[in-house]
Amino acid sequence: MRVLVVWEPILITDWRPPGTAALSRISDGRVRQFWDPKHLVAEELTRITNQPSPQLKPDCCMKKGFHWDEGVLYGLHSNWKDAPTPVFWNGPVFRVVPGLEKAWNEQPQH
Repeated sequence: MRVLVVWEPILITDWRPPGTAALSRISDGRVRQFWDPKHLVAEELTRITNQPSPQLKPDCCMKKGFHWDEGVLYGLHSNWKDAPTPVFWNGPVFRVVPGLEKAWNEQPQH
């Protein structure tokens, strides 16, 4: 499993990369956290949701034209160059944890 946490400037308080206190909220060793000041990940998520293909799409969490505060789960062996379809995508994170955990538990664990 790989978990990527992407921090980006959305709120007025987000004018610089997250500090130690924010980063320590997610302490699992499998997690990699990134600062994305140019919203590159959010722009890619927007591109994906605008595709005509039947992609799973979130029903919330746009601010200033960017996706944010969402949990996205891709299945085992997903590869970004293949434009994978997520098995879960919604937010805000604090509200969707149970659904995200359910989707995770339904995935094959090979």
